[in-house]
Amino acid sequence: MNLHKPLNANVSSRPKLLCSAFNQDQECFAIGHEHGFQVFNTDPMERRVKREFSDGGIGIVQMLHRTNYLALVGGGRTPKYPQNKVIIWDDLKNMAALSLEFLSPVLQVLLSRTRIVVCLRSKIYVYIFSSPPVRLSVYETADNPSGICALQNNRLVFPGLTEGHIQIVDLSPQGQERSLVSIVRAHKGRIKCVAVSHDGSLIASASETGTIIRIHAASNTALLHEFRRGIDRAVVHSLSFSPSSNRLALISDKDTLHVFDTSPLSESNNRRHILSKVPLLPRYFSGEWSFVSTRISDQRIGKGILGWASDDCIVIIWTSEGMLEKYAIREKKDLHARKVAKGPASNGSTGNVTIGGLGDPSNEQWELVRESWQSFEGI
Repeated sequence: MNLHKPLNANVSSRPKLLCSAFNQDQECFAIGHEHGFQVFNTDPMERRVKREFSDGGIGIVQMLHRTNYLALVGGGRTPKYPQNKVIIWDDLKNMAALSLEFLSPVLQVLLSRTRIVVCLRSKIYVYIFSSPPVRLSVYETADNPSGICALQNNRLVFPGLTEGHIQIVDLSPQGQERSLVSIVRAHKGRIKCVAVSHDGSLIASASETGTIIRIHAASNTALLHEFRRGIDRAVVHSLSFSPSSNRLALISDKDTLHVFDTSPLSESNNRRHILSKVPLLPRYFSGEWSFVSTRISDQRIGKGILGWASDDCIVIIWTSEGMLEKYAIREKKDLHARKVAKGPASNGSTGNVTIGGLGDPSNEQWELVRESWQSFEGI
């Protein structure tokens, strides 16, 4: 594999994926395309399952851990299944095991060992994972054309009825008995992206403005962190917690990959403004900025899906380009030597983001290094 191959080489010959999604522990992921779906190990990227259909494509695919069950929704030029129908696919038997049908298109499906969650444009349906599925509850949402929702460890998160609010639902048996639903005023604008940590304790959210990412505690909705991505508006494509939940990665249409430290403020590696400790200043100065960031290619034409191979390794699946990239978080060996070699830093010149009042990025302790890329050729 040639790691130095230009990112935009042979873009037209690369396969276009219809969808991609990591499983619950991010050790595997699935992709859907015009002729079926495939399942891969994340690191190293190795294909484990390949299913081809002669009668249509798959527009949504979700794995259930490493089991033989996947959720499928038709998509592409000729969908295999109606787009208002969810199929629970048994890959051991190579056939559909369960199905759910709705009055409008399905935008997202999430799975746990006991629940099936289906997201429509203004409703969230929760079913008991059984044969046949039993509807457990229905939740109303604000207009949600992107199908924004996330599920980890029985914590389900999705937009609330009011713009900028998110709902946190406890799907555990105890939570369902008590009908536990928490409503958090997370942002002023419409919710654009959400994520849940692997242990279900942390909720990350971004609005359509894309400048601030907030972390709330799932247990009591307390605001734990207010991260600042930048000062310009941006569309946040993906948020993802690391396996230990100590880091949060973000990518947006600004072509920058950011990583934030979610540790308590006293232990965090995140950058702070030089005036952060001055009292009575606006909240801008007290915010946290990513402890490491890097420019990704400005040739991207679609959005990426974030995952983690480990706490120090980030994986991005680019659907339009039909490829996977891997970035490693590394501690810089010799900061002084790097400063002499690079000279004064300027915005975008080294791949780091320079924000007024945050100091010279060449002094940062960490760096993001693009380790490898791999195409989904031959699908």
